[in-house]
Amino acid sequence: MRWWIPLLAWLLRGFYFGRIRIFGAHRQPVPRRGGRLIVSSHRNGAIDGYTVLRVFPGAQGLVSIQLLRHPLLRWMFDGIAVVRDKDRERYAKRRAAFAHPVDAGCAQLRAGGDLVIFPEGSSEWGWQPLPYQRGAARIARTLLDEGLSLEVLPLGLHYQAPDRFRSRVEALVGVPVNLPARDADESDRDWERRIHQAIATALDAVSVNCPTPEVFATTEAWATVRAAAGESYALAFIGAQQRPQAPPPPPPRARPWPWDWLVVAAFMLLAAPVLLAGRVAGGKADARNTVSFFRIVGGLLVAMVWLPCLLLMTWFWPWPLLVLWPLAALGWWRWPRVMHRGNP
Repeated sequence: MRWWIPLLAWLLRGFYFGRIRIFGAHRQPVPRRGGRLIVSSHRNGAIDGYTVLRVFPGAQGLVSIQLLRHPLLRWMFDGIAVVRDKDRERYAKRRAAFAHPVDAGCAQLRAGGDLVIFPEGSSEWGWQPLPYQRGAARIARTLLDEGLSLEVLPLGLHYQAPDRFRSRVEALVGVPVNLPARDADESDRDWERRIHQAIATALDAVSVNCPTPEVFATTEAWATVRAAAGESYALAFIGAQQRPQAPPPPPPRARPWPWDWLVVAAFMLLAAPVLLAGRVAGGKADARNTVSFFRIVGGLLVAMVWLPCLLLMTWFWPWPLLVLWPLAALGWWRWPRVMHRGNP
């Protein structure tokens, strides 16, 4: 992975979301000897890749060639190119022009690196996952057939509000998947199918998988109430979707302190062009799960111009801006309390 990608991911997700909390079997997964395959839910567009990097720094992923060919996005994302049918038609590319994703993924794992795969293939803010593709199972079956050690970890990404600035974000890491051994006289296809089922079951256990849209809405509300009380949003969501309960009362609304409005106003003043650009760009998104991606890209383009201007103004007019900078930083930190009414 190119050196600036993790740094850029840290800056952009840190500014837009803030702290990303990790829960589950491995609060802070550590590197291991041998390959580690991470199968992740896909909830919030391309930004999910940045969230995964918070949990597994340095993990390499399968990335649509659409991101790697765009003049701006190819500087924001890196990974193993995946050429879909619609990409071949759009860019007049042959699959043979790139390494097969399964082959490239196996090579990454053989070398002892981390590989992240989104089995859904595409993101959607829905009440249950999209159909899981079998690429992860094919990779796992190939390496197991070679007798290599492989750990498969399910990862659930939970956004309290995918399209909200400074939303609460949590990652729920499941226990390693118990991969089935090959039965005598079992075909590759049947073994791969059982591996795929084991991976799907493990991923469903840590991610959104509600029986109906109504249960999804109730579960979101319940998890929001528990998060406002200081509990984990992700753990509360998983518990509520497995055991549906009556809709909870509205969460208590914390009253912002008077100075909260002042520091938030200072942040909005200092970052006004960036926030405005993000707002306009977010309006171009075609679905709720891509709003944050559009806002981050739009805000980044303007920030590349606005930040040098701010630094130049600070040089010529130091005192007013040196006072505004720390107030704006506090405003960014207190934003959820004021703008989300106590429910970040």
